[in-house]
Amino acid sequence: MSVLATLRQDRAGEWRTLDDYLRELRHRENAAVSALANALSASGGEQVELASHADAGAVLLEVACDLRLPKSSRLAATRCLLEAGIDPPYVGHLFVGAGDLLTDPRLGGDARKLVESGLPAALQLGGEIATISLMAGAFARAVQSAASAVGQARVKELLQGMPELHAGALAGLFALGLGELPEGHRTGWKRLLAQTCTAYRRAPAAAKRMGLVPAWPPNLPDAFGSLVKEAEEGSAGIESADAAVSPATLKKPSPPPPLARGRQMPEGPVTPAPPGKTLAPPIRRSPFRQAAAPPPPTVLPPKAMEPLAAQGPHAARPAPRPKVEQTTNLDPTRKTPLVAPPRKDLAFDARGARVPREDRWRDDAFEWAAPALPSSDLPPPPQAQVAAGPLASRIQSLFEDRPEAVDRLLGAAEALAGVRGEESFLRLLAEEAASKVWEGRTLPADQARRLQESARDAALPAPGRRAAELVLAKFRFVVSGRA
Repeated sequence: MSVLATLRQDRAGEWRTLDDYLRELRHRENAAVSALANALSASGGEQVELASHADAGAVLLEVACDLRLPKSSRLAATRCLLEAGIDPPYVGHLFVGAGDLLTDPRLGGDARKLVESGLPAALQLGGEIATISLMAGAFARAVQSAASAVGQARVKELLQGMPELHAGALAGLFALGLGELPEGHRTGWKRLLAQTCTAYRRAPAAAKRMGLVPAWPPNLPDAFGSLVKEAEEGSAGIESADAAVSPATLKKPSPPPPLARGRQMPEGPVTPAPPGKTLAPPIRRSPFRQAAAPPPPTVLPPKAMEPLAAQGPHAARPAPRPKVEQTTNLDPTRKTPLVAPPRKDLAFDARGARVPREDRWRDDAFEWAAPALPSSDLPPPPQAQVAAGPLASRIQSLFEDRPEAVDRLLGAAEALAGVRGEESFLRLLAEEAASKVWEGRTLPADQARRLQESARDAALPAPGRRAAELVLAKFRFVVSGRA
């Protein structure tokens, strides 16, 4: 199946060739941008086909770094570039522009690939990333997101070869809580954020929509929240100089109409004219016109009230109810035992509704219907299913033979080991592996091979290697025909 057929799913567009599709994608057409999300679930061969087309790499790189586009389309562009093997220095630009996507699980194993190859390439770019700028802030945001993919320890190792006083690297370490900003850099960030916020508030609305001014709030890590708030408070009194409300384009109020000769201005307050209308002077009342007498009130003839037959003194009244002697079964002088009235069986109509009593409209013998209570022989309550553990989805992806399953397991091992401790994580993984849900399951051959390679890889952190060894020891697997 060609990648063009995948892009045309759900009737997103009618592109005959990839050149036609890339032309619309370059101009950010809505249909082309939405159709790019279909490539996220495509096979690796289709993604390589799209990224390897002529001039497709530059277009996909622009889409992946554009924060105004939908996240699914940016993820698809990033995965296509990584599957096709993007080389430096373009992988550095991809890391800076699409670094916020590293926390999305749909990126899979490509997240580690982007960090391992993109972060060192971005450090070698220099330029705005090495100075205090919004580009350096985007690099710091990507560094913060990279910690969720490979761990803080690995990110710190990759940043060891940074140039001296590199603004983006220092901001990234500050975002991870591994260092503080120098006093000169903190002052420079405050000045940059104040200038950016002032320019954004002062720019017209059309300039903001067209992207002619930097967006606000900027793409910075969470550690810069106090500096962003300080910049917003400092520029709170600045108003937008929009061209639509410029004083030069406002319509001047029209002067009042001239009075006719011999007329005088009316006394009292003058009612302003509504917009778009001109009020003429009031017409004087003629002195020869007499006021008309008010019409007499309308008097209707009296109407006799109809007699009420039921309210007369001799009206028929319902017969009184006979008194029933109230006795109990304990009375020894009573000869006839007290018999309870027979209870009528429940009756329901064809729709399942209960048939009402026949005496429901009688005022002298009205009784409430006995409620239809459910049977006391109820079935026992069902047992609730045991909640899944925090590592159940990681082990499930191994048995489903997903390509990113081992990378997800190793990433979870580094993250949980850094938060809870290595021994606590291994105890949690052993408990999950001993669950009855996984009894009798066998690991796929490709997953077992990847786990063995990870367990022998000395470059990986210790929690990841120990996690791979534990999974291999707990589950059965077959590699090269041997169990």
